[in-house]
Amino acid sequence: KRGIAFNDPAFTRFFDTGNSKIYWMYNWASSVSPSAHATGFDFVPLLHSIRPDHTGPWLHDVDVNIRNCNWNVMSFNEPDQCGSSNGGACMQNVGVTIAGYQQWIQPLLTKYGPGLKLGSPAVTNGAAPMGLDYLKRFIAGCSGCKIDFVAIHWYDSAKNIDYFKKHIQDAYRASGNRPVWITEFGPTGTEAEKINFLHQVLPWLDNHDYVQRYAMFMATPGELIKLDGSGLSAVGEAF
Repeated sequence: KRGIAFNDPAFTRFFDTGNSKIYWMYNWASSVSPSAHATGFDFVPLLHSIRPDHTGPWLHDVDVNIRNCNWNVMSFNEPDQCGSSNGGACMQNVGVTIAGYQQWIQPLLTKYGPGLKLGSPAVTNGAAPMGLDYLKRFIAGCSGCKIDFVAIHWYDSAKNIDYFKKHIQDAYRASGNRPVWITEFGPTGTEAEKINFLHQVLPWLDNHDYVQRYAMFMATPGELIKLDGSGLSAVGEAF
């Protein structure tokens, strides 16, 4: 279940250890450099938005991943959020997101068949009309769409463990009981609080079958990587 979200592929090697529980990785894009593939973790391509620089290489990159026997794809990153610094796809009109899914995600089944698993847009944990409200409207409006799993993000205090669990449970119900991928979660607080958070939630995530995959934000210095980039931070070791 456990995965790495990263921008710099060099940091993926720190998770390639004998006792690592890491299985998969992604980088908010549809392709990855060979240096990251050397770890052996499954790479899952993501179509960040409907911008031409994202859709242009999409079909080619999905084909490469299929040939590498990776049969999952993720769709748009935080379409419910705008802002130049937060990575949101800024597709707040759900109709635009549905049209984008029907143009770029759903047709993949024609070429690759029903064995390909398609993920919903990854939504924030913001209040309505963002977050799970946005997800529910997407699912209700995407008529005939194959949505094999739903992707969600969560950011809040590391002390709010009950809220984290409840949000995932709410996402499962909101999706019509589809498998859930938590593709970004970021507890805020002290290093000790973050580590305690992980000690509490990782067994819970692993023990719930409907939680299919998850990735903490993120493999970068100051988060899961030491500030000097030389290895895993204490939080990275706990993850």
